[in-house]
Order: sequence, then structure tokens, then C-alpha cells
Amino acid sequence: MASSSQLPRIVLVAAIVLTVISGAKNYMNRSAVKDAIAQRDTEKNNILALSVTVKKATDEAKAAKEELKTLAEAKATDESKANSSTAAVEKAKKDLAAATAKIMELETQNRELTAKANAPVPMATPVPVEDPELVKKVADAEAKAAEKEQLLKTVQSKVEEVEKKAAALEAENARRLAGLNKPGLEGKVLAVNPNWNFVVLSIGDRQGVVAGSSLIVKRGGSLVAKLRVTSVEPSTSIADIQAGSISKGSTVQPGDVVIFPGS
Repeated sequence: MASSSQLPRIVLVAAIVLTVISGAKNYMNRSAVKDAIAQRDTEKNNILALSVTVKKATDEAKAAKEELKTLAEAKATDESKANSSTAAVEKAKKDLAAATAKIMELETQNRELTAKANAPVPMATPVPVEDPELVKKVADAEAKAAEKEQLLKTVQSKVEEVEKKAAALEAENARRLAGLNKPGLEGKVLAVNPNWNFVVLSIGDRQGVVAGSSLIVKRGGSLVAKLRVTSVEPSTSIADIQAGSISKGSTVQPGDVVIFPGS
């Protein structure tokens, strides 16, 4: 058993030991809190980075869907135009057939009238030349012949016009089905999207642009790049810049000239 003189020393040592243990526990608790805060901040940064990545992927998917929708609409428009052109050609052919039949009918009538006018008067029944009734019949026959001839000329003119329209429609339909732009086609670059690698052009369906066709970009007489038309509107169109077609050190810029290679 400790003597009364040793008790104060034992109590002091015990107090020191307890103080050291308490300080150590506080230090460990503060270190654990710091580690927890650092881990929380790291998780927040990871969540923010993941949110940015998800948003970017969502935007890209949305843009891709819009582009697919545009391409589908352009394809439907081209098919509708091709069907309309085919219907117009068929109508022109029917009109041509009807006009040809009318010409044959008029030619037959004209031959009959000419034969009657040139038929000799039977000698057995001579008719006085000055017979008013005969003079009137001859005049009527001549008037009808002239009317038929004028009508024949009118029909022939309409037939020629129908033939020209039918030929033009067939040529236009063949050009569209072949995916060829109109010869002499020329326009300009209105805008450039470098991220998606496409351009907006100042020419469209009215100028003879066809979806899927090729164009070239020129600046100052030099070739800059090659394009592939993906979507056509009435007065504008969208085209992709073909990979590997851009000249070294060049970029497609608004204002550049675009032409059909067949021009």
C-alpha cells in the first residue's frame, strides 16, 4: 500500500496520463473529420464531372436524332418529287397520244375535203359554172378546209409544246433519280459548323440541288474542299464536308463559292 507521501505523485501521474490520452483522441477525431470532408469534396467534384459528361452526351444524342429526322424528311421529299415528276410525264404522254389521234382525224377529214373539191364534175350532168348554189358550196368547202388546216396547225403546235414539256420533265426526273445537280449550279457557303463538320449553302431545290449529290468549294480559283449534300430545302441546303478533302492549311469559310463538279 502506498504511503501518504506518495499519493500526490500518483495522482499527478494519473492526471498526466489522462490528459495525454484525451489529447490523442481529440487529434485522431480532428484528423478523421478532415479526411471525411476531403472525401466529401472529392465525391462532389466527381458528381459534377459526371453531370457535365451526361449533359454533353444527352445534347449529342439529341442533335443526332434531329439530324436523322432531317435526313428522313429530305428523303421523303425527294421521293415525293420523283413521284410527281413521273405522274407529270405520264400525263404529258397521254396528252401527246390524244393530240396525235386528233391530228390523224383532221388529216383524214382534210383528205376527204380535198378529194371532194378536186373531184371532176360528171360530164353527163354539166352544171353551169356560175350556178350560185354551186359557188356557195365550193366557198363553204374552201372555208371549212381553211378552218381545218388552221385547226391542224394549232393542234400540231400544241403537240410540239407538249412534247417539249414531256422531254424536259423526263430529263429533270432522270437527273433527280441519278442524284445529279443541275448543270451550271453555283452558290455560296452561308455558315460553317466545325464541331459537326457541316455547312449551310445558299442554294436549294429551286436552283437544282439534289440530296446525296457532290459539290466542291472554291476560293480564288483554288479547290478548298469537297461536300456531300445531306438535306435540301427550297432555297438552302446542308452538306457534310467530306473527310480528307480539305486542302492542307485551309478551312471552309462563309462566303466561299460552291459549284457542281459537272458545271
